[in-house]
Amino acid sequence: MKVFITQPLEHEAVAMLENAGIEVVCSGVSRPLTREEFLAGIQDADGVIFVWHTEELDKEAFDHAPKLKIAARRGVGYDNIDIEEAARRGVEVTVTPVHTHTIADLTFGLMINAARKLHHADAFVRGGHWTEAGTWVAQRFMGFDVSYKTIGIIGFGKIGKHMAKRARGFDMEVLYSDVIRQPEAEKELGATFVSLDELYARADFISVNCALTEKTRRMIDADAIAKMKDTAVIVLSARGGIVDEEALYQALSTGKLGAAGLDVYEEEPVSPENPLLKLENTAFSPHLGTSVMETRIRMATTAAEDVIRVLNRQEPIYSLIKRAS
Repeated sequence: MKVFITQPLEHEAVAMLENAGIEVVCSGVSRPLTREEFLAGIQDADGVIFVWHTEELDKEAFDHAPKLKIAARRGVGYDNIDIEEAARRGVEVTVTPVHTHTIADLTFGLMINAARKLHHADAFVRGGHWTEAGTWVAQRFMGFDVSYKTIGIIGFGKIGKHMAKRARGFDMEVLYSDVIRQPEAEKELGATFVSLDELYARADFISVNCALTEKTRRMIDADAIAKMKDTAVIVLSARGGIVDEEALYQALSTGKLGAAGLDVYEEEPVSPENPLLKLENTAFSPHLGTSVMETRIRMATTAAEDVIRVLNRQEPIYSLIKRAS
């Protein structure tokens, strides 16, 4: 049995695979693979582990990998994998939803950062610009309160629920919108289910935590933003492409929105020419949602465990493939 890994993976996971008698082949490069490199890597593989979401496992790729039995994603985003084609061919697709608290930590921190302009204040002090006391400094970095405000969470999966837990600690009112209403979670977390339009209108902070699909692609567009408060703060750590960056720039630069915090982008790495980078009411991080060592190891070993299970003809733990009951 052979498994192809698209980029270097934590050694704990590689050791698990090898100890299970599986041949492990890694691309050895810390960058997105070219189409040719990816197709060559999977052509005789029984399994593939996607470290990033940059390689497309579509019909053509499946045709190049006739032995493939499992496609495991180290992460939860799977927009690079054709799930329907995988199901049709009997290929398992798995994710690793074991890092949701880590992403929520970063998202909430990014939200506070955007609201309070902490990144600009840090640069101000480090740059030696704080040379005298005075109220002008406070005025320069005037921001928005987070406590006792209303947060609107779009996508009430595990990350969305972790955001709600953190928001309750800040005495925030919690609204959420999801394709499925979740009464038990509402009771546990003190959250209120609302329509997207109501969420847009009432929320002071909007946390985008849904998956990127054809329905959610650029769902936060100019029309959606027009329904929001002028002081609203948007924070995105799910997938670039859910928020229309051009519409976001127009709103932030004209005062239609208060601020934004982004960890993911339509184009990654972000172009230095992206106009959002020139705005002061924005906070950024370079797709760091899971960048915590213990979390990364757990994600990698979880992916490896499901690969081992499938190649040993056992059901995986975190499958995305729906089976007939």
